[in-house]
Amino acid sequence: MLFRSSILSDPADPKKMWIGISAAGVFATEDGGETWERRNRLSNTEACGHHDHPAAPRDGETGHCVHNIMRAPGAGDVLYQQNHHGVWRSADGGRSWDDISAGLPSLFGFPIRVHPRDGNTIWTIPLNGDSQGRFPPDAAAAVWKSTDAGQTWSAKRKGLPQESCFFTVLRQAMAGDTHDPAGIYFGTNSGSVFASTDEGESWQEIARHLPTVLAVEALG
Repeated sequence: MLFRSSILSDPADPKKMWIGISAAGVFATEDGGETWERRNRLSNTEACGHHDHPAAPRDGETGHCVHNIMRAPGAGDVLYQQNHHGVWRSADGGRSWDDISAGLPSLFGFPIRVHPRDGNTIWTIPLNGDSQGRFPPDAAAAVWKSTDAGQTWSAKRKGLPQESCFFTVLRQAMAGDTHDPAGIYFGTNSGSVFASTDEGESWQEIARHLPTVLAVEALG
């Protein structure tokens, strides 16, 4: 069984589209869906070498159990994905991918978010993964932010639970608005919604005791 994770379009070219599928990878079309191409090749950088995890990319062309992909605004074909085995960046529309996970506390995670105007600023929420349980490392919540396209990362914890935190944030449960500064929002499987009005520097719980939050959307 395959699970769709993301569908992306290019506002400047309606015939271009990318689809990320869990357990299958990234597929792209440039002719309105008449033909599709698999785009999971690793770049030639040393960092994109062998990975032992069965869901990891391997053999140069397969893998990338995609959980979420986003396109960087105003940046040509720059894409980001969070998958079963890290955070990855493509500068060529998915034709090759670079691993930008260095500095994160774990490789596993579900959502990724890109700034509405700055394609170098991204947010993700790492989780422990399969064997340890899909909750934040050390049971302390943090949204990890990069302002240099994933070269470095910093943990943003202010306002988030730092003890006994065992929630999961699912594939589509992170969103952003277009305000200045940009607002970022995420929901949890424990029924909470957290919001940041300062681009992830601090957080506030704005809803609780909801059912599992499967998706979050922001208007404006």
